[in-house]
Parts: sequence; structure tokens; C-alpha cells
Amino acid sequence: MSSFFESSNLKLGYGNQIVVDDLKISLKLSKNYEIIGKNGSGKTTLLMCISNNFIGNTFNSDIQRSKNSLMEIGSIPSLIPKLSLIENINYFLFNEKKQESTINKILNKYELNQFRADLIEDFSSGMIKRSEIAIADLKNPDVLCIDEPKVYLDENGIQLLLELLKKREYEGNSTILSSQESIISLASIERTIDLND
Repeated sequence: MSSFFESSNLKLGYGNQIVVDDLKISLKLSKNYEIIGKNGSGKTTLLMCISNNFIGNTFNSDIQRSKNSLMEIGSIPSLIPKLSLIENINYFLFNEKKQESTINKILNKYELNQFRADLIEDFSSGMIKRSEIAIADLKNPDVLCIDEPKVYLDENGIQLLLELLKKREYEGNSTILSSQESIISLASIERTIDLND
């Protein structure tokens, strides 16, 4: 089974400050992973590196990546505030042909259809997170990375997220969850990367 991310000596940081040190990691397609650790342990840094959104220092770490599709729902919203929800969807799905009926179905599923023309800057944190999850559902990437998955979600939002994770497992896609402790959202986890050690 092929790896989508691998390093035998991963070192990450900012400037000369090391946040993740000498981590051996191999992440395989169709497997699920979780990253746990206390605040400041490097969870977000590692997740950003895996999803190829890291702009810090890799200290010449040997990193191999596949060309699989990845998406990250980070701790900082990725949606563009001055655009409407539907404009954001079109932006993030720019090279993917999705039928309008598919988009409508997903927006209805996440209870967002009536807000499709509203600007993201007018959304609550919970609605932004729900919108990002809806876009992830539409994109259906090979690998989905989610930092602090349950933050900003109400009970219904958490249920929708759990349904998406279950669907992704069934379809054989990879999911990586990062949080302070295991949230037991995935039926099978290949490896828990504990950054508290």
C-alpha cells in the first residue's frame, strides 16, 4: 500500500525553534490517523506539513509526498470572507465539475442552502466550520486533514461531521484528525501520533 506522506527524520519549527523533532512517520492511503497533544506540542504544525500548507522551517528533513488530493480544515478558516458561500464553493471546486443538483443536495444536507448568497464575513464560527465541512464533502479528497474537528460545531454539526467521516471510511479515503485528546470519531485508526511523548 502506497504512502501519501513519509519521513524518517521529520523536524519542523519556526526560525531556529524546533516544534516537532526527529519524527518517523509513514501515512498510507485508505488509512485513518489521529494526532494528539497538548497546546504547543506541534499538532497544527504537523497537520499543516502533511497537508502541504506549512510555511515554517523543515530543517532539511527528508519528506516524500504523493500527488494525491489533499484538503485541510485548519484552526484558521480558509474561506474567503468577502465572497458568498456559493462563490467560495465555486472557488474551491474551480477545476472540478459538480452538477448544481449535487451542490444543492450538499447545501441542504448541511442546512446551508438558504445562506448560499450570504457573505462568509457575516457567518458565525460554527457556520464557517459547517461550510468548510460541506466543501470537503463536495471535494471528496483522497486525504482530509481536520484540526480540532469538533471546535465551533453544535451537536447537529458534530453529527454531520461524524457522518462524513463514516462515509469517507466506507469509500476508502484517508482522514487525519488533530486534537488535544482522542475523540474516537473513526471506526479504525491505523496510528495515533502522540506528540506528548
